[in-house]
Amino acid sequence: MLVGCNAPERIASNAGDIRTLAESSRSRFMNHDDPAGVAEQAEIIERAAAISVDATLVDPTSPVWQGTLELALWAALAIAACVILWQTGLGAMLRGVFGWIPQRQKSAAKLLREAVDDPTKIREAAAAVRTADPMISAAWKG
Repeated sequence: MLVGCNAPERIASNAGDIRTLAESSRSRFMNHDDPAGVAEQAEIIERAAAISVDATLVDPTSPVWQGTLELALWAALAIAACVILWQTGLGAMLRGVFGWIPQRQKSAAKLLREAVDDPTKIREAAAAVRTADPMISAAWKG
């Protein structure tokens, strides 16, 4: 829909088809000795040739909505790619690669480090880990 044969190419192609049909008709008119038909077909052939020449002067333009639609499709593709990355777990891996760690997880890691040094803080560390990750919290309950 968005990419296709542009208008000048279609015009030239149709003019060529008209010329081919007119040449075929002209030869039939010649076989039937009909000079008026031959003259008419010659006129059609000349006009089709002129249309082919004029088609090169046509400036193909895109509809106004095409740019907006194209931008919307690219945005939807980018959003879909982000969702796929996130849902497959690659998003979490990329966050680690770029060093972006959410504050809740940083504080949970800090409490875990403190719990290793001071075993009395294990309950706080477990609560922080459960708060930072809802999946761990759900698994903890279940």
